[in-house]
Amino acid sequence: MQIPRVAALAGMLTVAIGFAGRASGDKPRPKYYFTISNITSEDKTIISLAKELLDKEISARSEFTQDLGGAEGEAAALAEMKKRGLKGFQVNLRIMTFKQEIKPPAPGRRDRQMAIQVKLGVYGTTYPGGKISFTGDGEASLTGDFTDRRMETDVEQLRKTALASALKQAVSTAVDKMTTAKLPDSPHRKKTKAK
Repeated sequence: MQIPRVAALAGMLTVAIGFAGRASGDKPRPKYYFTISNITSEDKTIISLAKELLDKEISARSEFTQDLGGAEGEAAALAEMKKRGLKGFQVNLRIMTFKQEIKPPAPGRRDRQMAIQVKLGVYGTTYPGGKISFTGDGEASLTGDFTDRRMETDVEQLRKTALASALKQAVSTAVDKMTTAKLPDSPHRKKTKAK
């Protein structure tokens, strides 16, 4: 029995994420509190899946937490963040492109293929304050076989894999920007140093 390509791709993605997690060793203390604020997409059917995958992707990173020890309300959340030395962010997601297209079977195969294309962007605003603090873009193209009798399951797995891949790319880019961003030196300081 042949394993559909979608299952193999999902397996490779799971292994890659597992290795990334193990490579980090002991978990350092979180630096950032996050909450998912807004998700927009022309295709409304993928919003709940996108939210679940975004939450999973950010939660898997040791520098982020959603746990404020039960603090309720903005004042209590701020006090808890200050106590723990956390910066707060509201994370937003915009899915610009989500296309699905059924294609004929690959040469030598019987099952039709589903091609999925995703393009999205994440951005974070400070909490509280609402100032844009970081952005990251991601995209993925994926084509996989599906059987007619398992079409719903196979296509759902392809959708998950494509969205997860694009989200991983976007969040990684955003985190890199957050951790490496440096304020440019003031031109006045440079002039002072030159004198």
